[in-house]
This record gives sequence, structure tokens and C-alpha cells, in this order.
Amino acid sequence: MKLAVLGGSLRRESLNRRLLEHLARSLEQRGHDLRTLSGDALRLPLFDADLPAPAEVLALRDALEGIHGLVIVSPEYNAGIPPHLKNAVDWLSTLAPNPLKGLPVLLAAASPGAFGGARALLSWRPVLANLGALALPVAITVPLADKNLDANGAPLEARAKGEIQKALASFLEWTARLRGEPHDPLPPS
Repeated sequence: MKLAVLGGSLRRESLNRRLLEHLARSLEQRGHDLRTLSGDALRLPLFDADLPAPAEVLALRDALEGIHGLVIVSPEYNAGIPPHLKNAVDWLSTLAPNPLKGLPVLLAAASPGAFGGARALLSWRPVLANLGALALPVAITVPLADKNLDANGAPLEARAKGEIQKALASFLEWTARLRGEPHDPLPPS
């Protein structure tokens, strides 16, 4: 399937960027055609409804064209959605057709705190629902990520490993079913 992973922090050494890279590698290892959109791809002008979508937004839309599912890796900023990701989604929402409408979405977050970014993921659900995206009920959260992710973003703790495998398997199965395709589940890790 054609999938995209969107998000992470703009910081190079962020925990969410490491998690994003781990999830991208996991999906690529399963043979999926993957597009990773993070860092500079998300340094967009501030949303302004009076302006036409800038070239950077159109490039983001083009990168999402034809995908079958999306993983959003979202840092948690003050218990909410980070502005760079919300800005990107706001710009995308103005385009016709809306590239997020009907798209299955898996939410993921990592945080050095005890909640693992869960509060930001809760904030994403009404935004995605408003755009017609289909957020998977399960999500990936990695608490204490500064101690629980290795340098490549792989989880060190058994609970996080299991949660990630289970969530990815659910996401891939759901995305395949929505496309009317057979699904090959992820192997246990």
C-alpha cells in the first residue's frame, strides 16, 4: 500500500522525530511504499485564508496524493497540538479535493512525560473528524520516551514494543479492509 508518515517535531533531535523514523522503517520493512513528511516539509507559511495556498503546501498535498493511509506523529506542546502540524493540516483543509477526507489515520506520540503525548492525540481526533479523516481508535503513545526510545527511535520497553506492533497491525489491517484488499498481519516482534 501507499502510506505516508507526517509530523514529528521540527527539532532534529526530537523524540517524536525518532519515533517517526522508527515507524517509517517498520512500514517500509513490510514492503509498503512510504512517503515521510517531516522537518523542512512542514516549515510552511502561517495559514491565511485570504492567500492562495503557497507552493510548499501544494508540494505537501502532492506528496500525499494517492496514499491509502496516514500516520501522524505529533509532539505534545502544552497538552495540545503543535502549531506546525496544525498549520499544515489547516492549509491542506482548504484544498480541493481535501487530501485527508476518507483517509485512515494512525496517531502516534512520544514524550518524556508519563502520558506519552496522549493529550495531544486527544486534541487531534475532533480536528481529523471535522476533515472527514478516519482516525483509528487505537493510538501509539510512548511515555518516558527519553529513557524508552533508543537512538533510532525503537522502543526499549516491552509494553511500548507491543503497543507499537499492535497499533501498526490494526492500522494496516484497517487500511487494507477499507481498500477491499487482503491483509497480511505484522509478525510478532
